[in-house]
Amino acid sequence: MMTDINFQSVKTEEQIALVAQIAEPIWYATYEPIIGADAVKYMIDKFQSVPAIHRQLKDEGYVYYLINVGEKAVGFIGLVPHKDGKMFLSKLYVQPEYRGQGIPRAAFCFISELCRAEGLTEIYLTVNKRNTHAIEVYKHHGFYEIDAVVSDIGCGYVMDDYILQKDV
Repeated sequence: MMTDINFQSVKTEEQIALVAQIAEPIWYATYEPIIGADAVKYMIDKFQSVPAIHRQLKDEGYVYYLINVGEKAVGFIGLVPHKDGKMFLSKLYVQPEYRGQGIPRAAFCFISELCRAEGLTEIYLTVNKRNTHAIEVYKHHGFYEIDAVVSDIGCGYVMDDYILQKDV
């Protein structure tokens, strides 16, 4: 269990570039076996590239946080407060070598604190139905399934997800 986990608000160009840099290998490792390399490339361009992160921050109500262990960025969180009256956890990614060290627990505590500060009582997220490891992690931390959705994201690609929720 790591004790020096901290969360840093993403504001600068360097931080945005770092989020995109951290995301790419994680997305390929996580999603290529599930949806294939072409779909992963499309999704990174659409959702996790520097221009996409800029758009999310500027136009879509997102806030991003780097997850640091000490001074080293090892992952990130993307949130949309007040989406549908809840906190939408859009992204929670941790580099593989830092998994199993208590980072999700620290992240969920941090997000829960943000919810309480915003007067929100639930966190919800979407997760690929075939991303069994992530589903297990979320359920271990108190998330439960509330729905399932298939979303067209363009160019013939869809996201086939469960919607999970956690009460704060």
